Amino acid sequence: MLQGSQQKLASLNAQLAGIVANLNGNADAPIEDHPRYKDALAARNEAARQLAHTIVQAPFDGVVTNVPSLQPGQYLAAVATAFNIVSTDHVWVQASPKETELTYVKPGQNVTVEVDTYPGEKWVGTVESISPASASSFSLLPAQNTSGNWVKVVQRIPMRVRVPNAPNKPPLRVGMSVEVSVDTGHERGLPPFVTDLFRSASKG
Repeated sequence: MLQGSQQKLASLNAQLAGIVANLNGNADAPIEDHPRYKDALAARNEAARQLAHTIVQAPFDGVVTNVPSLQPGQYLAAVATAFNIVSTDHVWVQASPKETELTYVKPGQNVTVEVDTYPGEKWVGTVESISPASASSFSLLPAQNTSGNWVKVVQRIPMRVRVPNAPNKPPLRVGMSVEVSVDTGHERGLPPFVTDLFRSASKG
């Protein structure tokens, strides 16, 4: 009888020691310090983090395209493009003027934009940036002159124009054809060879 009671007491003491160990060795510690509470809190925070990653935040207001191609539960690999967004705040006009037309053009100058879709309508924008290299410099197979015979060809320089969306103007859409006029403050005269031709004719 005594031996059985001693074994039972030893078993209970072992269970008590296990419980105390699970409580970080302090049965009177606040519940926030209990390992199981910390495990549950970490699991809750991880679930909240994963939920936050299910919401895609756009850096600007716009209209999302290609949404029908997405399916609920679809898995997307890292850096994969899920859809495109078109800004409703402002648009960019990507122009490629000739290098001879950029003599006085600088970032910040006013630009008048006319869209083929809306005859008579005009938008006012600003020159945002001018590429440091010609468009042909970034082509897949740039022209190489290894023979030494150089034929001078007028190059195209990419230029970006920022155009705010006016509230009372028709909507501007990606891919539209436009004409841009930059106010440089300088009048552009005739090419030098034409001026020299008239000068020679007047002397004759």
